[in-house]
Amino acid sequence: MNMKEKHQLEQLDETGNVKDDLMSDEELEDEEIEKPKSRKKPGIVYLSSIPTGMNPQLVREFLGVHGEIGKSFLQPIETGVKKKRSNRFSEGWVEFASKRVAKAVAERLNNTKVGGKRRTRYHECLWNIKYLPRFKWAHLNERLAYEKAVRQQRMRTEIAQVKRETNFFIESVDQSKKLRKKMDKLEGWNVTQRSTEEEITNRKASSQNQDRTEFLRNLFNPSKSSTS
Repeated sequence: MNMKEKHQLEQLDETGNVKDDLMSDEELEDEEIEKPKSRKKPGIVYLSSIPTGMNPQLVREFLGVHGEIGKSFLQPIETGVKKKRSNRFSEGWVEFASKRVAKAVAERLNNTKVGGKRRTRYHECLWNIKYLPRFKWAHLNERLAYEKAVRQQRMRTEIAQVKRETNFFIESVDQSKKLRKKMDKLEGWNVTQRSTEEEITNRKASSQNQDRTEFLRNLFNPSKSSTS
């Protein structure tokens, strides 16, 4: 029994007559048409690696064959050159209009060849797709903001390290220049370097050895010493 037949039975009272205060068939059909349809919940899949040679447009074209696509984002690889846009991407997120479609796409395409034209670089690459349950774009925005803050902090640390090394080098150069000026002033002077403790000790020991040798010679050879 459909809704229309059920409504017709409800219109009859106990005597079998049609109730006056109930809606007509046309009004009932209009009510069914105006009833809002249940909205599909979107689903997001994660691409842990982007096939070589693919860009956001190609990713949307390949995945759009399987279902309607909403938002998408691919993380570019840093080139190290400021304001230079990279054409290579490390990972990505793609939103399908239907959560059921997103799950099916992840199960069907994961670890399968990308395909397409044979001469393209991504033809033999594999899809690495995973469905992300309860994932929101706000989560991605938070992650990107955190990674940006980490990169900025690392850059500030590296800049501070370079400044310290530069200042140390400049100070070393200044000290070297001052020392060279002092050496230039002393070049024309006859400066005798002070003997070290080791040199003084060696001279004393040598003098004592000579005196002892002379004493022993006089003791055992008195004739030679007197003749001389």
